[in-house]
Amino acid sequence: MVYGRSIAAGICFMTILLLLSGLVFYLSLGPCPTGSFACNNGIQCVPQRQMCDKHDDCTDGSDEHPVECGNLYGSKELADKIVRNAIEKKKQQQQQQQQQHLQIQQQQRPTIAGTNSSAWDLSSLAGSRNQSLVIPCAITTYPKVCRCRDTMLYCGKSAKLRRFPRISDEVTCLFIIYNNLTLKENLFANLTRLQKLILKYNNISRLPAGCFSGLPHLERLEVGHNNFSQLPQGIFKDLPSLQWLFLVNNQLRYFPMDQLAAMHKLEWLVLSHNRLTLRNVQLTKSPKLVEIFLDNNRIEYIGEKTFAQLDNLELLRLIGNPIKELSGETFMHNTHLEALSLAYMPLHIDRNLIDALNVSFLNLTGIEFERIDFDALNRMRSLKYIVFDRFYYCSMTPNVLMCKPKTDGVSSFKDLLSKPLLRHSTWFMAALSIAGNLMVLYGRFIYRDENVAVTMVIRNLALADMLMGFYLLILGVQDYRYRDEYHMVARNWLKSWQCKAIGTLAVSSSEVSMLILAFMSLERFLLIADPFRGHRAISVRIIYFSLLCIWVTGVGLAVTPLVIWYSSNQLYGTHSGTCFPLFIHEAYPLGWQYSAFVFLGVNLLLLLMIALLYTALLISIWRTRSATPLSLLDCEFAVRFFFIVLTDVLCWAPIIAMKIWVFFEYTISDDIYAWLVVFILPLNSAVNPLLYTFTTPKYRNQILLRGWKKITSRKRMETGHGNVANTTTGTATGSSQNPDEYTTTTGIKSMPLALTLSH
Repeated sequence: MVYGRSIAAGICFMTILLLLSGLVFYLSLGPCPTGSFACNNGIQCVPQRQMCDKHDDCTDGSDEHPVECGNLYGSKELADKIVRNAIEKKKQQQQQQQQQHLQIQQQQRPTIAGTNSSAWDLSSLAGSRNQSLVIPCAITTYPKVCRCRDTMLYCGKSAKLRRFPRISDEVTCLFIIYNNLTLKENLFANLTRLQKLILKYNNISRLPAGCFSGLPHLERLEVGHNNFSQLPQGIFKDLPSLQWLFLVNNQLRYFPMDQLAAMHKLEWLVLSHNRLTLRNVQLTKSPKLVEIFLDNNRIEYIGEKTFAQLDNLELLRLIGNPIKELSGETFMHNTHLEALSLAYMPLHIDRNLIDALNVSFLNLTGIEFERIDFDALNRMRSLKYIVFDRFYYCSMTPNVLMCKPKTDGVSSFKDLLSKPLLRHSTWFMAALSIAGNLMVLYGRFIYRDENVAVTMVIRNLALADMLMGFYLLILGVQDYRYRDEYHMVARNWLKSWQCKAIGTLAVSSSEVSMLILAFMSLERFLLIADPFRGHRAISVRIIYFSLLCIWVTGVGLAVTPLVIWYSSNQLYGTHSGTCFPLFIHEAYPLGWQYSAFVFLGVNLLLLLMIALLYTALLISIWRTRSATPLSLLDCEFAVRFFFIVLTDVLCWAPIIAMKIWVFFEYTISDDIYAWLVVFILPLNSAVNPLLYTFTTPKYRNQILLRGWKKITSRKRMETGHGNVANTTTGTATGSSQNPDEYTTTTGIKSMPLALTLSH
């Protein structure tokens, strides 16, 4: 098969691209794999199971930092409880194994002693799978659709419970999750030994009075992710041992704060994701209450006496509430307050609030730079740990011991391009895009092609792709300029006109390139797959007009957001120093509509259009070949443009897929973002010259081989072999005199744009 070389070359080329993309992605991954914790020293990785185990696995001790433990488990108090219970459980299991080893000759069935049922959590469940010991069920009566182990009972989704089942009083831990329950008064009265009660995702619409009566030993109550909106008076009065109360994600509009006084042992109160307002509400004195979670409610105002009686309050989370003003006097009486989270609120962090605080941890994620008084923050001597929205905010608080985030995936505190591979990839792709497309422009200018339409289309495609190379070149230069001091200029760079300019340049390049490819696909389909329905060869005038419309549309898409969001100075540079508005870190930031329209609307539509047109084109060629023998030119054409479409799909499909993925609330890692923007996005611009020009025999023979033949002919002339020199020169300059080649080259006048491109 004559055109087998094209197939082999295409497969080899695609294989190289895939391997190179995979290699770049692998090498660009962070220093720590998924499931591990990156120590603050930047050189160590610790498995998450070793975090907060009261042993410093990091040399700097960052894996035992109380804030890191709080981020991992929800709070420092919870971390301590989980770790303490896990250690106790491990000791008990070791003791049990030793006793069983000594008594195995005397006992036929080992007994289980000293099991602390209150320690049953996810970590103990995971550890039990690795134990060969089978713990028997100690509960006499329970539904067979539930799973029992010792005095712990789990009824999951497969149980399909419609009402509360009959359970004997041996149970100490009861988990009913993903069922449909209706609670009644005194429903749990016979379960007097119950210590943990978890009723999540059960479509509970009402909590009747007295439904939790008769539970004197209940320590943990979780009724989250249900649909009840009210709590009857006195519902928690019969729970003297309650330590944890979780009512997250319901429809609560009011919580009886006066009942806190009756819960003398309550330590942790979680009321997140409800509809609480706290209007005219004052929390009563609760001696052991140390942590309160009020995230994502409808709290607009907090009075000075709301938390005044909570003397031992250590952690307070108010994330996501519409609080616009907050006075420091609100926390004046909370002398033990250590951690305060005020993220994602329309709040001004000024000295009226900061000067009265004495916390060591402060979460200000989502609060704009202009709303933060950094001078007031720097005066806080007790502040040790702070979390901002962007890593470069940390440059404004140099005295804080630990500030996060440290990177956005592409940039770090020190460098615009944080990883060496990103820098090398940027320069390599910039050089490849600029050099390759310059050679295309050079060749199309010196090559005397009589088909002006072909020349104009290829020149514009090369020019559009070359803009992406200049975008990467400027990015590499800025990275070199800001090396080791990027945090000092990061905000100015992101807000500068230079960032907007290169962002506009990159978007213009990608959109114009996609539009030209779609235009070429449509023209090929009309003139090759369906040439007998009145479609004639496209004229030069239409080519000029079409290219003008393409450039206006592509540049317009890039410039429009500058006009729409001019006053807010957002979009380009909002989330990354690369200034490209891909927006895959967050689903709905400012300008997400524009990003979704471009990458999921315009680009996805164009990509589908190109793929469908080329598929129809290949089917048409295959049918024509089955009816009449097709020339090698058509076969070469079909093979080459199959790989062209495949390359376009492979370059754009990951970008579009990640853009769709983020709308389903999946987290896109920083490493993937960096890989897409710095390598995958420019890859199409760098590859296009190879596919559209350097693979065509006509261009290769007339431009590349022509220069070599001229050089060899001059050397032969200098040696005095005039006849040979004349013959060689004649072959080089008049190669079209060969009958076959003459037919091909002279036939360009009457050939459409598509067949000419295949040359």
